[in-house]
Amino acid sequence: MYRHKLYLAFALLVSLAVAQAALSLWTGKTAAAHVERSRIANQMLAEFIALGADKQRLKVWLAQALLIQDQAPELRERYISQMQANIQTLNDLIVQDLQLASSADDFVAINTQQQTVSILSTNINILQHNLQKKAARQQREPLDPAQTWRLLIEIFDNLEGLDLKTLIAEAIRLQQSRSEQAEARASAALQQTRMLVLSTCISAILLAFLLAIALARSMYRPLQQLLQGTSALAEGQLETRLPEAGQQEFRLLARSFNQLAASLQRARDKEALHIRQTEQIVSERTAQLQEAIGQLQQAEQRQQRFLADVSHELRTPATTIRGEAEIALRGGDKTAGDYKLSLLRIVETTTELTDRIDDLLLLIRSEHNLQLHLKQLSVASLWPQWVGQANRFCQAQQLCCELQPPTPAVLQQQLYLDPVKTAQALQILLDNAARYGAGQPITLSASVEQDWFCLAVTDRGIGVAAAEQTKIFQRYYRAEPARQLRPDGLGIGLTVCQTLLEAQHGQLRLQSPALQRDGAMAGSCFSLWLPLVETDLADTDPLE
Repeated sequence: MYRHKLYLAFALLVSLAVAQAALSLWTGKTAAAHVERSRIANQMLAEFIALGADKQRLKVWLAQALLIQDQAPELRERYISQMQANIQTLNDLIVQDLQLASSADDFVAINTQQQTVSILSTNINILQHNLQKKAARQQREPLDPAQTWRLLIEIFDNLEGLDLKTLIAEAIRLQQSRSEQAEARASAALQQTRMLVLSTCISAILLAFLLAIALARSMYRPLQQLLQGTSALAEGQLETRLPEAGQQEFRLLARSFNQLAASLQRARDKEALHIRQTEQIVSERTAQLQEAIGQLQQAEQRQQRFLADVSHELRTPATTIRGEAEIALRGGDKTAGDYKLSLLRIVETTTELTDRIDDLLLLIRSEHNLQLHLKQLSVASLWPQWVGQANRFCQAQQLCCELQPPTPAVLQQQLYLDPVKTAQALQILLDNAARYGAGQPITLSASVEQDWFCLAVTDRGIGVAAAEQTKIFQRYYRAEPARQLRPDGLGIGLTVCQTLLEAQHGQLRLQSPALQRDGAMAGSCFSLWLPLVETDLADTDPLE
């Protein structure tokens, strides 16, 4: 696994770093020890030199005191104190030097210096005692200066047959030699430390370089494939996939990349599908909007046409009434029969005008609250009323009315309706059949289909084109053939009829052409459909 290779490389680098740190620590300690020994040796050399110089200053002071009788005891005490301090410092340095000694020559040299310091310490104590003794004795009985000088010179330079000058010189020479050796060792230790640090750094660099090359070779191809794959994804090539081969980590990486590419591809396909669906919905909504706009434009045109038709329909009866009145009042007095005839024509025209106004009012009221008086009646009780209504209308219009009586089973059916509103709807269908029936007979029939009762009015007139059969129930709409045949219509009759039936939970249906005439299909069949009352409820009050 590539992870194990990384762990191994990291362990090697850490081991090298630890070894380098330990080696540096050891060489640093060694160099520090040599530097400390060099410092001690140099300080001991300085102390020996200072001790010899103070002893020489004390000797000069003694000569001055003997020659010119210039007594300055404080100088003497200061020199002696400095010499004693030098002796004490030398003893301390010898102790430190013993702690750092590492060879037999070091111990021999330290022992020699220790003996020298001991002799010098004894000499300084004796010299201090004799100087104090000489000063006290000089006060009681002065001595010969020459004799005193010889005595003190012997004390200064000799001790039990030892030449102190030579002893100090030998100590200084020995310490100079040891100081030079310590400095050389310290320099060698520092140089060794630098070489070791440099070599370990070079080794670490070489090892890191070799590990980097090995790791880079094993990582180059997978990373190159990954870069090519990401570039392909950035360019939109979401079908790109990486081979799942090599080390486990790279296989997992390739698998994750492939899963990401697949997810992106699914998301893009989903987005494209959503865009197509959105475009389709927008297209449908646009078509619906355009259709609605077209319908609004048509409604506006029908409304304008309706207003013109209403103006014409209302103006024509009013003009007729005014004309009849003016004719009756024109000229001299007329007979009662003439006035009665004029009034009858005025009443007829007024009745026609009232019917037009009632249709308009009914259409307006149907949008808000249409008052119904529902009753449960049998077809047997309603059929004679509808037949009488049709016969009276056809006689008034000088048309032939053909009847197709219902079967006894149909006559027994019960209906829940408003008989007045149903008769009004039937009157509208009879009026349309008379207007557009080309003077042909009108047929009235009744039947039952499943749970519905059907009252049909069939004419043999111009009929309704298939493209307009869904439009003629719209308010103010009139088909072009009907407009050409009867320009005075309003286009609200079928709308009023449909409103009356829907208020009673019924339907208005059209079948055109309805029958064959002169070898061709012609006419229209408008039918009123009303729901039947269930048999088990026929004997109960429907309002309960």
